Amino acid sequence: EVTVPRIRAASIEEHKTKTRREILDATQTLLQEYGYEEMSLGDVAASIGIGRTTFYEYFRDKEDLIASLVEETLPETVEELLARVPPGLSVAERLVDLAEKTVEFVATDPVLGLILHREAPKLSPAAQERVRAAHGDLGTEFAGLYRAGVREGAFRPMPPDLAGRFIQDVIMSAAKALLAERRPERRMEEVTEAMGQFLLHGLTVGR
Repeated sequence: EVTVPRIRAASIEEHKTKTRREILDATQTLLQEYGYEEMSLGDVAASIGIGRTTFYEYFRDKEDLIASLVEETLPETVEELLARVPPGLSVAERLVDLAEKTVEFVATDPVLGLILHREAPKLSPAAQERVRAAHGDLGTEFAGLYRAGVREGAFRPMPPDLAGRFIQDVIMSAAKALLAERRPERRMEEVTEAMGQFLLHGLTVGR
């Protein structure tokens, strides 16, 4: 007797969408519980009551699963970060405020933040590119703020690709400093303030 999988939605298409969402939701939960290295695809499949064969109908492998999770959840988070920057700030203030909010997110989000900081560098080049593309709007915003600052005379001109790298590296270094702490929230204000000063003034005095 052949066992037919139970359809849990009004149509096969809805069922597939629902199952895919359940897999991604379970992945977020298990990442918090076990971490990327310890979490297995078998754990994910078992947690929502599907077999490994069914799992592979939705995701090729662990990297595809993680990249897909970032693609589906990070853009909305980036949109929220951008929306939370207060209106009426100068270009420099907006850049620093957005950088601070980004650091807070990376240092405190138990899933996406840690994936971006700790796991993304371990992924294949193709998966890393998918992760980068998922937060492309954030990079675009920082690049736009930098160019606007140059036009206004607030930022010194340099090749935009270098400016983008420097800004991103400073932000990730600040997040890394916080993640190294047992209780990141205790140093949050100190680290984000120092990062903002560094972004605007570098190591010079009296500027």
